[in-house]
Amino acid sequence: MKKSKKKLKGMTLIEMIISIFIFAIMGGLLILVGTHIDATSKAANNLKNKVVVESPYAANHYSVVGTDEDGKEKKLHSEEMDISVKINASGTYWTYDEKTKTYVEHPYGESGSVQVDMKADKYSTEELITAGMTAEEIDDMRKKANGKLNLDFFDIKPAEEPEETE
Repeated sequence: MKKSKKKLKGMTLIEMIISIFIFAIMGGLLILVGTHIDATSKAANNLKNKVVVESPYAANHYSVVGTDEDGKEKKLHSEEMDISVKINASGTYWTYDEKTKTYVEHPYGESGSVQVDMKADKYSTEELITAGMTAEEIDDMRKKANGKLNLDFFDIKPAEEPEETE
């Protein structure tokens, strides 16, 4: 019996170069996607760290950073704001009277709209993060992803009762 030999054929040089070129393009795309994922991951971690550090202060309206050289409380920098709320509705609202220890009913909106003007102090919690940092460290932090993002909270001051006109 005669055995026939199969002729084995490999890849040509051109086919090898084309496959290497295709793998190089795919590798380049993979590297680009990987760097984008890495940058997104770092930005998410920076944001998470800011929230972890700053949110308890903002949630509890804690405006004291520490103490100064004299032992006095150092407060966060605040900015006063005016807030106006306009309601186009009618109904009643209740307030608690400290003197009589009862709730007093007040109608509103008979004319169709009520406007309440309030004042608030706006606090930025960036000082909590930057406390103890040098100017260079603060600049480096602000250059990072989400570095300029700050959590703010508002302390709304009690509204003054409008004067009754007769």
